[in-house]
Amino acid sequence: MRAAITRLLATGCLAAVIAILGGCGSSDSAAPASAGDSGSTAAGFVDWPMFGRVPARTHYLAAEKRALDPPLRQAWSINTHALIEFPPAIHGGVAYVINKYGNGKAVRLRDGKVLWELNVRPSDKGKPNFVTGPVYYRGAVYGAFLTGNLVAGDSNTGKKLWVRHLDGHLESSPLAVDGTLYLGTDTTDVVALRASDGKTRWSFNAPGAIKASPSYHDGKLFVADYQSSMFALDAKTGKAVWRTNTSKVPPYGRGGFFSSPAIAFGRVYAARDDGTVYAFDEKTGKVEWSFDAGDYVYGSPAVAQVPGTPPSVYIGAENGRFFALDARTGKPRWHYEVGGPIPGTATVIGDTVYTSSFKTQETTGLDARSGTRVFHIEEAGYTPMVSDGKRLFVVGYYDLIGLEPAKR
Repeated sequence: MRAAITRLLATGCLAAVIAILGGCGSSDSAAPASAGDSGSTAAGFVDWPMFGRVPARTHYLAAEKRALDPPLRQAWSINTHALIEFPPAIHGGVAYVINKYGNGKAVRLRDGKVLWELNVRPSDKGKPNFVTGPVYYRGAVYGAFLTGNLVAGDSNTGKKLWVRHLDGHLESSPLAVDGTLYLGTDTTDVVALRASDGKTRWSFNAPGAIKASPSYHDGKLFVADYQSSMFALDAKTGKAVWRTNTSKVPPYGRGGFFSSPAIAFGRVYAARDDGTVYAFDEKTGKVEWSFDAGDYVYGSPAVAQVPGTPPSVYIGAENGRFFALDARTGKPRWHYEVGGPIPGTATVIGDTVYTSSFKTQETTGLDARSGTRVFHIEEAGYTPMVSDGKRLFVVGYYDLIGLEPAKR
């Protein structure tokens, strides 16, 4: 899997040139997915503190009256001088961005000013380390590294607070809920650690490696392994509530889960790397539907109910096809030909869904209702767009680019 991702990285640094296209659709107010929402912070900012934005990892931010939809214009850009594989953690108008070497920056989002450097990098003798999605939680920023180190840094100073070495490689992005950090290892463990000092609360051993990131909803942790199984665990104890081995239910197959689950509308959504997208009943684990995307899927689903649409799942595949699926039935609402492999995870911000391909060297914004392209920028990334509720931020190969709504 890592080799497949590395192959996609050979495109190099991409230029950041915006092509502004007008938005379309009605001005209906948007509503968040049923997985929940994190509230506004100081000065009206909205947090995007972890991969997926909320613990249910829906990758969705609603906005009223199309306030965050295209047309957009560039406000600023910074270069981190190395691959940004995961989007930054955003809190209170500041983004904490970490590149593949573990070099971190705290960036003030209203103007792109670098406030301080974050010292979250473990001792690695300068070699590429690959960090998973950072998470902001209660004044600290946490980063998990491929080397097995989980590092906590003070968000105000960048000072390293603690380092915990876990057995195995870490490709799973940490999740922070109620004073606990959850993540998985490729030595098949799901671990719950005390956020204040990294001490173990519990661990759960799965049949396969954990490359996906755990998600949380209603007291349960949802996590999938690389041997086709999806689990619901009691978040306090780590005890299994249910397990579904997808290799033993139609459409069978033995693909692993690199895709992290999203929880909304009473279901758990995730995709195996063989291209099969699943919806599981949140309470029982029963497979409610599956959909064949036609090629490998490495990204996670974004789940939202944008006004004027049914509850929907947005996900892309290596064949360049990006799908909007009805979240209740799995039937395609529309699909869009991106023009190249889609390596990562889409996000839905306002009425627009964003996806990207390194082959086209573009991030594309699609109207969530129709699939019509309404925006593009000549910069590609794995999770290409996030927001603080006032502006949008392109997460490119090396660059973080601030966008703001243009006058209509």
